[in-house]
Amino acid sequence: MKKNLITKLIPVMTAASMVVSGGITAAAEEGGPFDFKSVSEVTFPLEEKLELDVFVYATNTGGGTFQTNYVTDYIEEKTNIHLNFVYDLDGDDAKTKLNLIMTDPSSMPDIFLATNWTKSELQSYGQQGLVIPLDDYLADAPMWNQMNKECPSRLGDLTMSDGHVYNYGQTNECFHCQFQNRMYIYMPWVESLNDGHVPETTEELYEFLKKVKENDPNGNGIADEVPMTGYIGGWATDPTNWLVNAFVQNNNPLSNTNPTVAAGLVVNDGKIEYSPMKDEYKEAMAYIHKLYAEGLLDNQTFTQDNTQCVALLDNPDANLVAVHAGGGMQVDGEHFWANQEGPWQDWTVLSPVAGPEGIRLSVMGLNNYFASCQGVVSANCEYPEIAVALFDFLCNTEPTIVQSNGPEGLGWNYTDEGVGLDGEPPLYEKYYIPEDYDWVGNGYKQNYGKNYYWASDATIGQGTAHYRARLRVQNPDTDVEYHLQKWAEQYAEFAPDESTIVPNLVFEGQDAQVVSEGTLTIGGYVNQACVQFITGDLDVEKDWDTYISKLEAMGVENYIATYQKAYDAYMSNLQ
Repeated sequence: MKKNLITKLIPVMTAASMVVSGGITAAAEEGGPFDFKSVSEVTFPLEEKLELDVFVYATNTGGGTFQTNYVTDYIEEKTNIHLNFVYDLDGDDAKTKLNLIMTDPSSMPDIFLATNWTKSELQSYGQQGLVIPLDDYLADAPMWNQMNKECPSRLGDLTMSDGHVYNYGQTNECFHCQFQNRMYIYMPWVESLNDGHVPETTEELYEFLKKVKENDPNGNGIADEVPMTGYIGGWATDPTNWLVNAFVQNNNPLSNTNPTVAAGLVVNDGKIEYSPMKDEYKEAMAYIHKLYAEGLLDNQTFTQDNTQCVALLDNPDANLVAVHAGGGMQVDGEHFWANQEGPWQDWTVLSPVAGPEGIRLSVMGLNNYFASCQGVVSANCEYPEIAVALFDFLCNTEPTIVQSNGPEGLGWNYTDEGVGLDGEPPLYEKYYIPEDYDWVGNGYKQNYGKNYYWASDATIGQGTAHYRARLRVQNPDTDVEYHLQKWAEQYAEFAPDESTIVPNLVFEGQDAQVVSEGTLTIGGYVNQACVQFITGDLDVEKDWDTYISKLEAMGVENYIATYQKAYDAYMSNLQ
């Protein structure tokens, strides 16, 4: 393949910038140890050591530097590539340094392991010639193509609006993360008040919550039971979106610590629509207001924080709450997240309920393969075939496990005994490394979690749903990941069609500004009005038309049209 040199931008490069380990220059003669015509021709370990300069911007370095990390040494042993982390930064320093690097192309490293660039930023750098398109190199990259077959939406997520792929990406299919908006129900009260029947419709849910409020199920003689609660500011911890999806498909939680792509937007036969403007959304607001007005939805839901909500759920004397919202279990976190038995086992996930028109949907998000913008090759890189082959190597099974867990025999081992997350025989199991473990002779720090794995936002691996499900579960009764997997499987039964979900699109220039401003202003007003409709500060019937008119005045139609334009470009690239 043709070498992608920065000489398109800079007429002269110093000889020093072309030197690699062992005195071999980047301008090696054809037929040399680093001369490969395609990625599939690259064989590791290389015949001679090659040094690649690397930039990594990770929000967490894993407790030490990437240079003094077991994974980095492992890669060198297996590939004969020495990764020289000339820029190994996190936080604001990394962002500042990265911006400076991109204004001085001669200072760019060979590869960017992670940059935290947006899609628009990456495409802009690609179109300026600062980073190279990877399309041709990836054409015969074995793991890349294997993962694209296994993950249907992966290629589309990594293809920019100009039709090019500029980063290898990260495949980390967190199945339960796709169904973050979950509700949990206290089963002892389901048994005592509802003959063990878990509510399946909005009407059944309403009747159950009334029983909780009126029948003193905790038996303390005080009307202190809270039928349903949640809070703003946590991981999908408000109940609104879960309830709305009994009326209309909507992906706009008020509370989510993870970014929500295209909040409130859905695709209907190829057309972008805004759910918070639909009549069905209005009906949802009326239903949730009814719960609130009758004291069935906790009036502290929109004002309390995590500490207050958890204190209510973890009441030491008697359970007070029947149903609560949350991406993860909010009750008895001490035991739940430690994989131990505890009061949390009296709770189970409550499946989405059906609304009056039979709508019964879970809130589903698409997997994010772009992630922290991993695996970018700069125009300075003399050996893009080798760089891309390195990314592809990292997605093999063992390198994938090592990146996240460190040395085999210490952080993990292969095994086919027991059961995996999917109920099938596992592939491997992970170990807890004690803090006082003595790393003999390797100089790595002894603390658990430090210097023996790469930070997750700088990892490139094959974390497909199938791969993740092959992790051994030590105890299915108490294992957090096992329960999250099973709860996600339960919610997957009510998942909307994937074609109705707006992907993470690329916006440029004025379009980017329209979306950025609209997300803040339009999205912010929708969230504010949602709370006001529920609490009664706005009347669903009297104030609905004013609400719609205000959205129109804020430019909602242009906002939707801008998304439509980007979505059409996205779809054309898939054809």
